[in-house]
Amino acid sequence: MPTIETKYKIPVDYYIIFGICVFFIISAFSFASPRQILDGYLKIHTSRSILITDYIALAGIGAALMNAAVLTLFNLFLLIFYKRDSNGKIIAALFLTIGFSLFGKNMFNTLPIMAGVYCYGRISGKKFADMIVLAMISSTISPIVSEIAFLNGNITILNFFLAYTTGVLVGIIFPVIADHVQGIHNFYCLYNGGIAGGFIAAMLAGLLRSIGIEIIPESLWDTEHTFPLAFIAYGIAVALIIFAIVTEKGINAFKKFIDLLKERDPYDCDYLTKYQNTCYINIGIMCAVSTSLMLFLGKPINGPILGGILTVSGFAACGKHLRSALPIIIGSIIAAHFNHLEFGASENVLAILFSTGLSPIAAKHGWFWGVVAGFLHVSIAIFIGDINGGLNLYNNGFAGSFVTVLLVPIIVTFKALYKKMKTKIKRNV
Repeated sequence: MPTIETKYKIPVDYYIIFGICVFFIISAFSFASPRQILDGYLKIHTSRSILITDYIALAGIGAALMNAAVLTLFNLFLLIFYKRDSNGKIIAALFLTIGFSLFGKNMFNTLPIMAGVYCYGRISGKKFADMIVLAMISSTISPIVSEIAFLNGNITILNFFLAYTTGVLVGIIFPVIADHVQGIHNFYCLYNGGIAGGFIAAMLAGLLRSIGIEIIPESLWDTEHTFPLAFIAYGIAVALIIFAIVTEKGINAFKKFIDLLKERDPYDCDYLTKYQNTCYINIGIMCAVSTSLMLFLGKPINGPILGGILTVSGFAACGKHLRSALPIIIGSIIAAHFNHLEFGASENVLAILFSTGLSPIAAKHGWFWGVVAGFLHVSIAIFIGDINGGLNLYNNGFAGSFVTVLLVPIIVTFKALYKKMKTKIKRNV
């Protein structure tokens, strides 16, 4: 019998993301004039955008918020155009887009890489509808496009051609690498795109350096907009929690949320699909806790920090919850106190936030190993950027792969030995 196509209905989750984008746009115009936003928006698109380029420090808070809203709305349009239903990974990717559009992503440097993913789909016979999440995540390496396009401040047609050609080629190989590296971390690191991007960026950085092109580090870090950005973060958190409570009928939402906190399986962590709107309690709480943590530590909230907060929030839809994230955070704070950098250094602060990508380790193997994972993550993350020259935005994902490769086999081996020893003692008794 012929299949009957059901009419596509836009998921309510997309309306939520749309609402956040509208909130960003309204906030942008409340902080800056249209002319300031336009000038800043153009400045963002002609910047090198490598880590760490805080678009708020570079172009103003209004332009940064507008950039985040525009790029996210573009991705939202693609999801709706290709009739994709929502799930945890898609929501995580959308929050990731909002967050990193505050420090590194823009339409100019993202489009060629996404086009490359589309080309890969055409070559391999895969539907682009099934690859949109990969396309969104692939922009982790988008700074390479800006770096080549605006090399040494020389804006030429040749530079633009080389930049976009490189971007498309990177997009073509990204899905292949991303699929392969899952075997490296075995789902214990949530930032799979950052791992793939790390390897590709390291290769590209090496090629540029080998022909005498030095990648100059960037350090733009705003310290003057903590209050309005904290207000935005808390506003999103409260709105999401209220939405979940209202739509899930109060007490039922909290019962389901308690069940969510018991989740331990790294292979089955699509919380949005399993818990529907209750998942937004988890997202809202992680957003509020991350914001409060930064304020408690006395750190300014800026583009990269708000980006980190939104990333933590997004992955609360597929792999993070308070119970699994807290031990990782504790371990990362301890490491930040002991390393040679100042505790408030940008590398330390971002590593603390993004270390929660290793939450599956704590969820599966307990608090102790979670603390160890967080400690190791910061120790590796503050140096790993030197390998790729700041060309990989999800740098902490790349660091997380090293932690999982080193730590997970040790955990599994020690647990097996402990179990064997315990069984032997029981037999002797």
